[in-house]
Amino acid sequence: MMSASPRPQKRTAHTCVTCRMRKVRCDGRRNECINCERLGFVCVWGDNSAITFDPAASNALGFPIDGQPSPTSPTFSVPRRRARQACQNCHAKKARCSGSMPRCDRCRIQGLECIYRPGKRSLPLPSSSNVPARETADGQDVTMHDNDAYLDQQTSFTHSHTASPSPALALDLPDPQETLALRAFDSFFRHVHHIPMFSFLHRASLMERYHAGMLDRSLLLALVGITALLTDDLGPGLKDYGERCIDESASLCTYQLESPSILRLQALVIVVKHRILSKRFSSAFMLHAIASRFATVLRLNHENPGLCFLAQESRRRLMWSLYMIDSGISNGQTDFALWPDPERQVRIQLPCNERNFEFDLPESTEPLRPPSCSGDTTLPPLPDAVGFMALHVRMHWMRTRILERAIKVASNPLSAAELAALPSHCAELVAELQAFEARLPLSFRWSESNLRLRAYSPRLGIFVMTHVWWRQCHLDLYRLFLPGLKEALSLTSLGQLDPNFVSEGHRQCYEHARAMADMFAQLLTLGNSIPITDIDLPGCAFQCVRVLYHGLQTAGNEMGFTAAGVQELASVCLRAARQSTAGPACASIQADIEKLIKDGLPLAGNNGGANNQQQPFLDNAPILKSDQPEDGDTLTGTGRNDQMPPGTVTMAPPAAIISNTAVPASVAPSQASAVTSGSNAFQEALEGINFGPELFGSDSWAWNNDWLNTPAAGNFVGGSNC
Repeated sequence: MMSASPRPQKRTAHTCVTCRMRKVRCDGRRNECINCERLGFVCVWGDNSAITFDPAASNALGFPIDGQPSPTSPTFSVPRRRARQACQNCHAKKARCSGSMPRCDRCRIQGLECIYRPGKRSLPLPSSSNVPARETADGQDVTMHDNDAYLDQQTSFTHSHTASPSPALALDLPDPQETLALRAFDSFFRHVHHIPMFSFLHRASLMERYHAGMLDRSLLLALVGITALLTDDLGPGLKDYGERCIDESASLCTYQLESPSILRLQALVIVVKHRILSKRFSSAFMLHAIASRFATVLRLNHENPGLCFLAQESRRRLMWSLYMIDSGISNGQTDFALWPDPERQVRIQLPCNERNFEFDLPESTEPLRPPSCSGDTTLPPLPDAVGFMALHVRMHWMRTRILERAIKVASNPLSAAELAALPSHCAELVAELQAFEARLPLSFRWSESNLRLRAYSPRLGIFVMTHVWWRQCHLDLYRLFLPGLKEALSLTSLGQLDPNFVSEGHRQCYEHARAMADMFAQLLTLGNSIPITDIDLPGCAFQCVRVLYHGLQTAGNEMGFTAAGVQELASVCLRAARQSTAGPACASIQADIEKLIKDGLPLAGNNGGANNQQQPFLDNAPILKSDQPEDGDTLTGTGRNDQMPPGTVTMAPPAAIISNTAVPASVAPSQASAVTSGSNAFQEALEGINFGPELFGSDSWAWNNDWLNTPAAGNFVGGSNC
């Protein structure tokens, strides 16, 4: 005989009256259930209480604000807490919207423009007496009592005062999941953070802000995007997602140009470097200008003693990152530099070492210019607070001055007095480089022991690149004396110099190139421990191979170069470039090294390189790219010499760009087309500028159209066109 099923227990013992009337599950916590605590309701228990729903109730249950329900008033009112409608940002991202006016919680935290769209289920807005006025772009106060009028003004303001579409509507990109974001943070700080341009982030502060829900969305997306590009730790198929993250981060950063912030500037620096690594050089060039303006407005180039040490140091590192990017963009050409005089413009000290920054240990460092020798001609030791980040900044500053001097003497005819002063000028620059190395403590010097001690350290990358840059500075200086290179002095000028001085320049350039290749060989012995680097390492490897092949083709017997030996060293440089950096730009440099190994170095004739004495070896005129398909481009020269590297894009005549239809000679220009062929104020006004490698550096990395004609992205060598 089957027993009757037990009688179900009453729900009132485990469900408060509020949850029962709202028909939601209650956790049964007597003092205050989790639902009432979250929504701000008064948690009522008892069978004799009645609850009604009232949208106009003044507080949670219609009680006096400072009291409990009166025993004589058992009927209470509960307002509906359903959001009136999701704002457009939350709706596009499929995120929970609080529905609060004038900005929802999510838009307020992330600094987004919150726009609501009127709908059928919209609840009436509060009266104008309880809602503060909103100031529009023209200075008029708009209250919230007129919903349609306010939304119309908000929509028109958004579309008329932004250079780009609303980031919430431009890209339908979901927010990174927490697991993906945490993986990105971990991978970034293990593999990418040591790159000097990214060292401004403090891990503990970043993680604390993220877990508190206060991390700016643009910075979060930028971190995911750069990590997806440089590493494979985020999983397969996330490269494209990383590209979309970077695009949306750039949109968010430029959405409100009138309201710069440190977080958006940090994201913008990462976006600029991503653009460079992705071979989108024109975009990087323009975004860097915006980032520099942000830094100026935020006064990052001045010390702020009112902040804590971590905030000051993070701002310093961010400012020096901008300077290093700027030095790579200008590459010795002051016309393109936004920070051409860092000693005067950047009035802050150098960054401290990583340990002090990581553990919040305040300590002063040094200014950009190192101290001079004391009375007994001995150099002061390097302070312990100065780490490789500061040394890296100083190397960029020294290299910029070397390139400026090299450009000046190689692009203009030199007088007899200038030629006589050239050896002393070179000696001054070499002395600075020697003093830089002499001040390094033993643990900072380049040696096989110091390299292996850092094999598993996140500081390996910046250790290697600081010494590689030191060698590259010598190559930049001594290339002046290698006839046939684009950067070299003319044969006429070289013939007027002391032969012993020129011969010493040859020897020094070849020796430093060989030493750099040996450094890459030692790095490869570490196996899979090669660190992720910036675009700098492949760029320096390419310049090293150029000098080695120049020595083989012009001074093989004197310097002991053999074809097999140079090819082996070039292969080492190629392997180091392949294993160190990812991205389309670095892939193009690797292709250039392969072409050098296959075909050798093309040298110019008797005009001292690719320049003649009437043209500077750096073409400072922008390169205009034709709208014709790349395979059918027909470009004619506009004053450039005939000895440029193959594949160099020159400026097309305006008529060829504007129209593909020839104008008959018998027809007047005004009758043939809407654009006259004569003098015109709008000539080339609609054409974009395509920044080529030869515009931003002393030598084009590539001699093929693939590198110089990047579709829709432009060309620009970014941080390291050596």
